[in-house]
Amino acid sequence: MYTHSKLIFYIGGVAILLGIMMSACGVTDPSVPPATASVPLPQQVPNPPAQSVGQMVFGGTLDDPVNFEIYKINANGTGLVNLTNNPAGDMRPAWSPDKSKTAFTSDRDGRTEIYVMNSDGSGVIRLTNDEHEKGNHRFSPYLSWFPNGKWITFTAMVDGKPDIFIVRPDGSGLTNLTNNPANDFMFYWSPDAKRILFHSDRDGNPEIYVMNADGSGVSRLTNNQGVELPAGWSPDSKQILFDSNRDGNWEVYLMKADGSAQTRLTDNPAFDTDPIFSPNGKQIAFRSNRDGHWQLYVMNSDGSGQKNISNGAADDYYFWWSPDGGQIYVASALGQDPQNLKWSAAIINVDGSGQKPFAFGWYVNWRP
Repeated sequence: MYTHSKLIFYIGGVAILLGIMMSACGVTDPSVPPATASVPLPQQVPNPPAQSVGQMVFGGTLDDPVNFEIYKINANGTGLVNLTNNPAGDMRPAWSPDKSKTAFTSDRDGRTEIYVMNSDGSGVIRLTNDEHEKGNHRFSPYLSWFPNGKWITFTAMVDGKPDIFIVRPDGSGLTNLTNNPANDFMFYWSPDAKRILFHSDRDGNPEIYVMNADGSGVSRLTNNQGVELPAGWSPDSKQILFDSNRDGNWEVYLMKADGSAQTRLTDNPAFDTDPIFSPNGKQIAFRSNRDGHWQLYVMNSDGSGQKNISNGAADDYYFWWSPDGGQIYVASALGQDPQNLKWSAAIINVDGSGQKPFAFGWYVNWRP
């Protein structure tokens, strides 16, 4: 799934998830769009058949620094389509498994709620409508579909604390899966659709937990004095990637699905974070600032062969593997002034060759 760049600050025992692991490095949260300097739009050309090139959906502010929209674009950079075209803030899109629908958040009705639409932007339906704040980017930088497409997962604020919810694509069956006074967020469905990985401080320390698909059977997987951040599952649902500062520095770790065999994969004085398994489980992509700024790296699943594959001047923020594992889509921002960053999205071969930018704008964050 999307990586969702992250760092948690615990102030007075309250977890505050920032959208990017940048505050410790003096960089403003990139979910706040820059306020100046226009940049060119992607080339708008006729849309080839989706099955021939593959498509992705992303949220961004391509031509207006304050108007977030949901876009669709072909993986080769052609065929840009604005799916929402609404003056409200439409953000955090997530395609259904069959790509027929897109879930997203919007404040078009006065407060942030969860919506769903057809893949062409038609048939917009609001799924939630109550006092809770939905999809807050501090706690839920993404939405997630149940692997069979029957449910959408998101976080909502309840009495000032985030809980993990599910709702059907028609708006029925709204259920709070965690329903706990603690901070429960950062969720990941296992590929076998049986369990949900999540983060919680319900036992006093920020740890990684897992629960069944219906919210039952909650089990703590880590028990450490450091901060543990879940990052996702291996394709076979047998292993879990996570970030931890248990050894005094943010590193990438791996453990079995039951919490055993916790192993550190990176060992560098810089920050290593946001790991994602390749589709075949043989490689792991992650971000690191070990070369002076945030770059995209790839390593083997045992931690060997770590390589910087972006090697650019921009900071890399969000990335996803292509379905075949041969390429990685990455969103980057160039510039030192947080209010005047130049955002771009590109495709990079897993060996670092063939970098191809395909979208430019105020802010881009997408999901293939």
